[in-house]
Amino acid sequence: MRERKPEGVTLDVSSTQQFKTIGIKVDFVAPLTVDAITARALLDQVLETSTAAYPTQTALSRELSRLYGASFGISVLKLGTKHVIRLTCSVVNEKYLQNFTDQRPLFEQAMALLKAVIFAPLMPAGQFDETTFNQQRQNLFAAVKSLDDDKQYLANRRLQELVFKDEPAQAMSALGDMATLRQLTRSDIAATYQNMLANDAVHVAVIGDVTEERVATALAAWPLTDRPGDETTPYYDWAAQSEVTHADDVAPVVQAKLNLAYRLPIYRNDDDFLATTVFNAAFGGTPLSLLFTNVREKASLAYYASSSYNPYAGILGVQTGIQFQNRDQVLAIVAKQLATLQAGKLSQELLDEVKASLLNARLAALDSPQRRLTGLLNTQLTRQRLPLKEWEDQLAAITIADVQRVAKQVQLQATYCLHGGDQDVK
Repeated sequence: MRERKPEGVTLDVSSTQQFKTIGIKVDFVAPLTVDAITARALLDQVLETSTAAYPTQTALSRELSRLYGASFGISVLKLGTKHVIRLTCSVVNEKYLQNFTDQRPLFEQAMALLKAVIFAPLMPAGQFDETTFNQQRQNLFAAVKSLDDDKQYLANRRLQELVFKDEPAQAMSALGDMATLRQLTRSDIAATYQNMLANDAVHVAVIGDVTEERVATALAAWPLTDRPGDETTPYYDWAAQSEVTHADDVAPVVQAKLNLAYRLPIYRNDDDFLATTVFNAAFGGTPLSLLFTNVREKASLAYYASSSYNPYAGILGVQTGIQFQNRDQVLAIVAKQLATLQAGKLSQELLDEVKASLLNARLAALDSPQRRLTGLLNTQLTRQRLPLKEWEDQLAAITIADVQRVAKQVQLQATYCLHGGDQDVK
């Protein structure tokens, strides 16, 4: 059941005795803007290590240990037109602890810990602690740089920049960029923090052996105030380019990274969303797929070949690791696999195998409290809540013609290759 208390704050409680832990997730959701991405990423780093009650990582670790090995973390992510700062905490249900003697249950203590992190950070004179700020900014510098050291990630980001050249927020990493990070001050992060508290939509989700009343009581102790309602769409809709963009760069890589981006204007709230999920699984999203089987296994043209689908941004990506001299062959065989699906030549056997794989993955997710908590934000943002039985029935009903209809909407927008030049050819 869902409640809104106060305005702009949403509570989801999944009461179940399936798990021995109680999981808590708190999402602060704001519009995705290029100016705010880096500041919010740095705020994430600072909040995680800068609580007045636990001013050092050592102090926080001791508190987590006292809570019988509780887990805690903060992360950032992008979902279409939204930027999310996510706090997670998981504690064991004390009824499984033989020597638990505290009068206050661990769930309530975990909610108190999250309250301290969110609402009582270490901010002497209204500014974040200078030592902590400088250290966490350096840590974020290192994190952003390490992403570029991952050459497949770098190739994909360059591809995103080609596709979204007029919308840099869509192309930028959820961690932001180094140029902006260098300019951020403690005052900037303090202002970002105050803006988050006052204006972000807040989604709290809890899963475990707790009642909704108990969660609501614990949440009522948080000083959350009414905030502007955000009814804007989470989906980023964009127009196809008239011509395909091609680009490549030379870097010291052993294998070339050849990536492709397609426009696929089907979103989570569209009738064809599930058919699109099946299409992606058949195209390159699973080890059963056409890309994996024909590009990697049969033709031996790639070290790996896969596809991914973003239902918030309407984009389909293909990622491959190849020898640079095989680039044209790989492009041709990838195009051939798409053409096969567009022509309705998907075999019934592969369709059945892919649907069985998706069903197994969905059922496996039910055994993961964290994956179930994550799914609740998708439900909140999209207003789409489909019971498992209905989802299974819809999946079973998807036909080859449905997959073909989706495939016909796929439009190649850009290709990008990161390769070693002459060294790669050798």
